[in-house]
Amino acid sequence: MKKPIRLSTLALTLLLLAGCSGTSYIKKAKNIASWKQTISQLQALQQWQLSGKISIRSADDIYTADLFWQQKAGDLTLRLIAPFSQGATQFSGNEEKGYQVLTDQGELYAVDSPESATENAFGVSLPFSELRSWIKGLPVPDLPVWRARFNDDNRLQSFEQSGWQVKILNYTKVADQVLPAKLFLSRLNQELTDNKVEIRLILRRWVL
Repeated sequence: MKKPIRLSTLALTLLLLAGCSGTSYIKKAKNIASWKQTISQLQALQQWQLSGKISIRSADDIYTADLFWQQKAGDLTLRLIAPFSQGATQFSGNEEKGYQVLTDQGELYAVDSPESATENAFGVSLPFSELRSWIKGLPVPDLPVWRARFNDDNRLQSFEQSGWQVKILNYTKVADQVLPAKLFLSRLNQELTDNKVEIRLILRRWVL
């Protein structure tokens, strides 16, 4: 005969499940109704162009480049131009048809995802799938969000998701939107030196 589940155990289980929810962090917003409206606006934003700089720091190397990002719904075009004429790399495609990489030598090859492309190019798998939301100042919907903090303007200041800590240091006004201008990403669980990855994004110009 099975033992009945104690009420305290059931309550604890429900509490843990709530803590893992992708929306439970919303309760930390300074104005919940306003933040829910912001979520709707940012989720509707599916097309943009932006330029800026990216810095990728791993245990073994530092890579910096000018960044040009064009997003049209699911279609991504991302171009990284290294300084001092060290070359350029372009990633483009979508999840349905796949992605391709164009190197500065004019070589074109197919990859499964932008993450695998960056793994081949820089030795580091960058979280571009999540970054499509993070770049807008929004966690990926339906994925757990941890340690969320909001600034005085009711915008996300930092949070953890998918094994990364995301810090949004500055925002800028673009048309009728408020979007990040500077993001710092760091991979969690970096006790092991060879697991250390930090990404800095300075977004100088948004075009919606």
